[in-house]
Amino acid sequence: MIMRIQRKYLHDDEAYLKERMKNLQYGMDYWDMVEYYDENGDLPKALETAEEGILKGEGRLTELFEFLSEHFAKKEDTANLERIVHTALSRQSEEKNMLDRLFEHYKLMGDYKNAKETLLESFGFTSWHCSYYDEYRRMKEFLKDQDWKSIEPEIVNKIKEKDLNNYLRICLDKNMKETVIETILNQGFPRGRLGLLNDDSFDEFADKLEFDFPEKVIEYYWQKAYRNIPGGNRRTYQDAAKNLKKAKSIYMDILEDEMGWTKRFSYLRSEFKNRPAFLDEVRHL
Repeated sequence: MIMRIQRKYLHDDEAYLKERMKNLQYGMDYWDMVEYYDENGDLPKALETAEEGILKGEGRLTELFEFLSEHFAKKEDTANLERIVHTALSRQSEEKNMLDRLFEHYKLMGDYKNAKETLLESFGFTSWHCSYYDEYRRMKEFLKDQDWKSIEPEIVNKIKEKDLNNYLRICLDKNMKETVIETILNQGFPRGRLGLLNDDSFDEFADKLEFDFPEKVIEYYWQKAYRNIPGGNRRTYQDAAKNLKKAKSIYMDILEDEMGWTKRFSYLRSEFKNRPAFLDEVRHL
């Protein structure tokens, strides 16, 4: 707070720098001083401080790496940009972010070979907070047809291992509808991903396939509903009612089988006739 007051309000540069130099431990400490130099038009000192920060700073280094990479990219300084990315990899910090920036640089410079290698290396750092589907689309759009055909099977298999939902999105793109419907039916019954009481992660696929496989999508929503009833409570009954409503809409609007819905729903109500809270939640169905 003292340094903030010295810098922002008192504009006491000497006092700020003296205190700041005694407190350079974390990446954000270095970034604070980089901002100071940059705001005061001293780019060489800002770059020097950022360079020191990516080597010595602890914790978050995002802003430092981005500041340096943007500077070298604007100057079309490939050698220094590559050096910064190497530092990120060696420090195990901002690896994917920096590889993506290097890929964009190579792409802009028309260097297909290095862009391809960097893109594939970046894919290896994809994690839960990134979209494997977006990564797949980016590679497909950028790589030459021959390169893509040779590497696509490996990429798809890796995505299948890491992120099932994004794998299924790819399957839909490839018109592999049978694979998708069988996966969402078999993946979690009676336990597994769909063993959760309110896991809607596969609903997007069921909804897209309801006209292709109406009976199977009915089964998907029926099983989701059913597992919420035995041993359930008001909240799980509400979840069951939501899924039963989806099943009903397919019976009525797609199959036009009102009798089939009425018969099956009547059996369900009869099975759980001693659960008044459940019957109350489904009374409008």
